[in-house]
Amino acid sequence: MRSLIFCDAGFSLVPVVDCDVVQYQACLAAFGHVSVLTTISQIEQRLHQQHFDTLLILTDGLHSQIQGLIQRTLAHKPMVIVVNAKSWQQDVLSQILDCGRITFIPDMLTVNRLTSVISLAQIRFNAASKTLEEFKKLDEEIRSIKLLSRAKLIVMQQGFDETKAHQIIQQQAMQKGVSMAQMSAQIIAVVSQSDRARLAE
Repeated sequence: MRSLIFCDAGFSLVPVVDCDVVQYQACLAAFGHVSVLTTISQIEQRLHQQHFDTLLILTDGLHSQIQGLIQRTLAHKPMVIVVNAKSWQQDVLSQILDCGRITFIPDMLTVNRLTSVISLAQIRFNAASKTLEEFKKLDEEIRSIKLLSRAKLIVMQQGFDETKAHQIIQQQAMQKGVSMAQMSAQIIAVVSQSDRARLAE
């Protein structure tokens, strides 16, 4: 496991027994390589250069810049993210927790809890990622159904019933080696193009 720790300046100024960055680093080092960085730009640069499995964010206050870092990370290189903050803006916290893949620890995160927190974060991340993937598949299926319905209406305007229109689209899709959704999109695009050409005349 490769871990990245972002420790902002405010967090490291308040050393607390069992809540020290060096101890966090030593704990995670038992599972693999650990890097500690202190600015958001350093973190983003390192994330572009290397693959990491876990990002531990240690901050005195959770603010919009950290929210931006989290959102960009999840969009480009999804990974387990644990955020430990002593204070936070409620709207920022709500937005980062909305995706279901972030584990947030308020106040103090003691070293003896870190391993179990990381394990919990991995379970949460995997479960949320699976749910998001299922939603994405459902969304694609709904989009395909809508495209097929529109394409069938276009074919039916040529005098065919719904069953025959479906068969025609299916045959064309098989001949061209594309999915029904792709074939439907092509039919819709051709009709839209000819409609635009007629309007331009």
